[in-house]
Amino acid sequence: MVKLTDEMKADIQKVRVLPLATASNDKTPNVIPIGIAEIDDRDSKDDYIHIMNNFFLKTISNIKENPKVALYIWSPETTGCIQIKGEVAEITSKGNVYDDMTGRVSAVKPGLPMKEIIRIKITGVFNCKSGKDAGQKIV
Repeated sequence: MVKLTDEMKADIQKVRVLPLATASNDKTPNVIPIGIAEIDDRDSKDDYIHIMNNFFLKTISNIKENPKVALYIWSPETTGCIQIKGEVAEITSKGNVYDDMTGRVSAVKPGLPMKEIIRIKITGVFNCKSGKDAGQKIV
């Protein structure tokens, strides 16, 4: 069970581009910039992050082979520096989550392909600040 704190949610909103790390089954890493991400905290036990697949190539292939991912959250405006680890729970191009997110995105950025929504269940949050607590699990 992982729920983000209000401070973590606010920090995620402050970051314009979130680096998303994936790895293939043969352990080849891949990192891409994510510009469209939303927090879904409606579940009483776990939080999720939804990201939009507009141009994924290696990333979607990696996710299908190995659903474990990591996001890095930091900018000069954030209060902390965290790494979010998660597991892809769903890849969808239909349904309420897809319709809601693509509606909001197309209003702001018309013309994006909006292929799929990647629903990531957050499995852990880790401290990325240097010092004695670096790398320690927060939640």
